[in-house]
Amino acid sequence: MAHQPICSALRIWGGHCLDALLPRHCVLCGLACGSRNICGSCRADLPRAGHACLSCALPIPDAGDLLCGQCLRRPPPWDRVVAPLLYAYPVDRLICRFKFGRDFACGRLLALEMLDAVRHDAQPLPDMIAPVPLHRARHVFRTFNQADLLARLVGRALSIPVHSRLLRRKRRTRAQLGLDAAGRKRNIRGAFQCASHAGRLAAGAHVVLVDDVMTTGATLAECSKTLRRAKVGRVSVWVAARASVP
Repeated sequence: MAHQPICSALRIWGGHCLDALLPRHCVLCGLACGSRNICGSCRADLPRAGHACLSCALPIPDAGDLLCGQCLRRPPPWDRVVAPLLYAYPVDRLICRFKFGRDFACGRLLALEMLDAVRHDAQPLPDMIAPVPLHRARHVFRTFNQADLLARLVGRALSIPVHSRLLRRKRRTRAQLGLDAAGRKRNIRGAFQCASHAGRLAAGAHVVLVDDVMTTGATLAECSKTLRRAKVGRVSVWVAARASVP
């Protein structure tokens, strides 16, 4: 089984090479388009948060406010969130096709949206990027980690090193889907560990966590706390989409 992740990585990057050589078509309407894999009309219709809280990325009505009331009362364990899209139709379908259908054209689209949002945010870039890890059993079953692929696409574009083994899942957890906020926190508590050698590398650094979707933020909060315990200086979160709190 040891060769399977290597073979999966070769298939993924082989797909990128084919995507670069073949004519691109919009993943939503099928019309010819540019390198984003989405036409201008479909891209304009993607759901976006507009003015959002800097700490949780949920929309807030007052354009003069930087943080929502919840984050003012109880700040999350990270410093800032970038989330270009809302987890609504058709973004939810794009993520599902990428995550479970291995549609890497959708993954590239999501990575480019994240990249644009990071550049627009105009904040200092991090020292390193850490994708939210999958448990090895789930990684073998799915054949790739969607967070790792997003991180590598964005990291390569920004010339930021990606440390896929900075965090690891030390136990397998239930899928978060279907759990309420309290259940998600219980399910993920204590599930992550910072690699000792990577932890020394990250001490005092600005680390960005990358994932595909933020829902309640329970997984990202647990990852952030793990990094904080490793003495990371600053933690930011970049996700492709922000879901409304269930």
